[in-house]
Amino acid sequence: MTVHRLRLRVRYGETDQMGYAHHSVHLLWFEEGRTGLMRDLGRPYSVLERQGTLLPVVEAGLRYLAPALYEEEVEVESRVSDVTGVRVRFDYRVLRLDGTPVAEGHTVLASCGADGRPKRMPADLAAVLRSAMEGPPPVVQGRQPGEPPGGRNSP
Repeated sequence: MTVHRLRLRVRYGETDQMGYAHHSVHLLWFEEGRTGLMRDLGRPYSVLERQGTLLPVVEAGLRYLAPALYEEEVEVESRVSDVTGVRVRFDYRVLRLDGTPVAEGHTVLASCGADGRPKRMPADLAAVLRSAMEGPPPVVQGRQPGEPPGGRNSP
């Protein structure tokens, strides 16, 4: 399974009065992860849109597990979990660098034409998305599986 990992730092403007990442920014982080995954798969949104395929979000779900604090770094994991003729589902996890889960969620996107009407997903796009579900094991960007977030020499 192909997993895209994106490391972010909680910015001041993303926090509430308590210094926690505001609940609304998690969906923006999901979008950053999803668009990064699509780029990694060779299917950036800009190209799809020029070719006449739009992928609007038609469903979103989010479960908060722990706060992310101002200045804290988090990692957003994004993966494809289901592909049908017209829809694709992405699943997400937001983790602290020590592995503590912060949030988990999903989005479902529908394939539409430039006119905004539903249309069957192009076969090549569906094939790429399906291969991401069944692809090689995840590659951890910047560190090896099981390695501490600071690297091999970290305590």
